[in-house]
Amino acid sequence: MNKCAIFILLSLFYSATSFAQPGKAQDDHNDLRFSPRGLKASLSSLSVGMTDERNVDDGEGAALSLGYGFTDRFTLWLTLLGSEHNSKATGASQMYFGGLELSVQHKFQTDTRWQPYGRIGGGVYSLRNKGTDVELIGAGLTIGLGVDFFFSKHVGVGAELSFKKLDYFEERTPEAGGDFLKELNPDLNGDAGAFMLTLTLQ
Repeated sequence: MNKCAIFILLSLFYSATSFAQPGKAQDDHNDLRFSPRGLKASLSSLSVGMTDERNVDDGEGAALSLGYGFTDRFTLWLTLLGSEHNSKATGASQMYFGGLELSVQHKFQTDTRWQPYGRIGGGVYSLRNKGTDVELIGAGLTIGLGVDFFFSKHVGVGAELSFKKLDYFEERTPEAGGDFLKELNPDLNGDAGAFMLTLTLQ
């Protein structure tokens, strides 16, 4: 995780320094002719670390995002994500984490191959016990910082670090006569950090 953070910080530094080289930035823009507007898609490899209160190890998973760039710098993204987590006590596969997020991405720079960005949004999430199918349901805020590298007009790769501030407010238990829903009071802390490696088509 530390190496990933260093990669993003170095990429942001490289991008920031290119502001001082307008000629080079313009050359990159002319060569690549980026397509920042319109429909986009992103497939990501996902790593999620949860608050200690959930008593599960970091989990691996994937995310699929569909986006629409309505300006050169702003894109609206809808993301479906999921990961599997092992119990810290037993080491056995125990929990499935999933979420559906809606977020707005702002690119700080769009005319070079390196394109750093920030993202903010919200989502609904679930954490399901694999053995009992008891499911925690919650919602929260997500913020992220990342960078994309476009090696052609329509294809790029990137990395993103994000933090999810969320709480589980309901518990769903499957029963013979239908699901039993129980309101949680107080809410359960569901904070999580995530790292994604992405492949973007635009």
